[in-house]
Amino acid sequence: MGGALKVRPDVVSPEWSRRRDDSHPFLGRVIREIACALHSDPRIETWEGTQAAIHEKLATVPLHPATRRYTEHAITNYLEAHEVLSAETPGLEFRCFDPKIFPEPNGTLTVWAPLYESPDGIREIRKIRLGGVRERPTNPDRWTVVAAHVAGLFPPQRAVSRIRVVEIGLSDASCQVLFEATPEVVRSTFTSNALPHLLKIVNANTTHSGTFCKDCKIAGCCGALDRWDGFLGQTTPGAGTRSVSARDVEVYETCPTQWFLTHSQFLPRKSVSGAASHRGRLVHEWIAQAHSRNQRCSVEETGDFHNPNTFTGTMSEDEYTEIEPFLAHHVQTCPVNPGSQIISIEAPLYGYDASADVVIASTPDMVFVDVDDSLVIRETKTTSRDLPEDNAEAFDQFFASAWLLNLFASGYRGPYQSTSARLELEVISAGDSKVFTWDLNDAGVLRMAGKEVRQRAKAWHRDTTWEATPGKHCSWCPVKRWCPEADSEDANEADTLE
Repeated sequence: MGGALKVRPDVVSPEWSRRRDDSHPFLGRVIREIACALHSDPRIETWEGTQAAIHEKLATVPLHPATRRYTEHAITNYLEAHEVLSAETPGLEFRCFDPKIFPEPNGTLTVWAPLYESPDGIREIRKIRLGGVRERPTNPDRWTVVAAHVAGLFPPQRAVSRIRVVEIGLSDASCQVLFEATPEVVRSTFTSNALPHLLKIVNANTTHSGTFCKDCKIAGCCGALDRWDGFLGQTTPGAGTRSVSARDVEVYETCPTQWFLTHSQFLPRKSVSGAASHRGRLVHEWIAQAHSRNQRCSVEETGDFHNPNTFTGTMSEDEYTEIEPFLAHHVQTCPVNPGSQIISIEAPLYGYDASADVVIASTPDMVFVDVDDSLVIRETKTTSRDLPEDNAEAFDQFFASAWLLNLFASGYRGPYQSTSARLELEVISAGDSKVFTWDLNDAGVLRMAGKEVRQRAKAWHRDTTWEATPGKHCSWCPVKRWCPEADSEDANEADTLE
């Protein structure tokens, strides 16, 4: 339904409308409009002139310092890729943005992309990626086929001989041809490969929650989203409709700029996860696969790496050797027993907080019904530190505890109705494991969780500037290359220590 509504821009809900935060412009539009405007600027003949022209064009655009740095880099790379593509197709000139055709009286097909054309009838439409180009697929994807179809039928100034779809990577000036064919081949490919899918989108009438909810124009009044009003504990909406998870809050607390660049602007990032984070993912993958059998984990399954029953998947022998002590301790506290019923494993849950105007996302490691007929939410964490001494210390150390407890405080009851319910937090180290338990029907516990979420989400909810807080964490920040503050003394010192 989200897709069906999106392709009908004039259809709006009388009950709710998504609010846009206009404090930061749409980055893709800024980049392409400035880059294409500079095609005819004589200053771009030199690198110095190009930079001067870009800075002049960006002078009045209200960009975050980090996105400004990326935008300057991206425009330079687009112009470099354009130079390469123009050399391959002499006379190639920019024609327009977002070509549109009218295949039926009440319908249009639009491609969000710049269109170019050469004197000998070659049409080139460009797919722009914030990162680098992806590996070229064997067969063109639907976006590529639709883009080629629109480019071919767009009212011509001259006869069209060939249609080309090109991908450009703004982070490294990479480019490649995704699809090239005659207008006849393009039309037949569109009819067979893309048109059936487009009709499915247009005619869709079912709803289910998912990642698309954060952008859907009926999220706030859609029955597929659970109603978790007051989840964040904020009395007024923020600058715009947003989406948040416990991990988002933790990233924001580390550095607001990091959250903004990765979760709002989606800038290219480097994979710089630390050893502990990588180890934790491996442990989670092993446990999820083992639990999918609805069978208790055993010591035999954490044995020899070459044993086919060890659920090693794609991990290396060295990786398995590192996590094996953690798995051995999990076996001692594995929650799956004969008679228990697993409801979900790492299945995302989504709800809507009307007070804050925020879509809430949460992914418990496991939800199951135990042999005592209790609904159980189970979360597993690995640590290289000492295990918490008690519930209070575990609660303070792992924000996921407050977040999942707050699900119940906000109205979530799961797909299984039970008079008893609990949250279990399993904390595993290489030398031991403990399980901490909270009663999900305890009003005092739920109030405590609500207060924790309210206090920790408050700054994120109100922020519109996303100022950096540089420090030792800069050394493993995935978007450090775009952040001017990452050049600070603290970050440089952290690099040296690392």
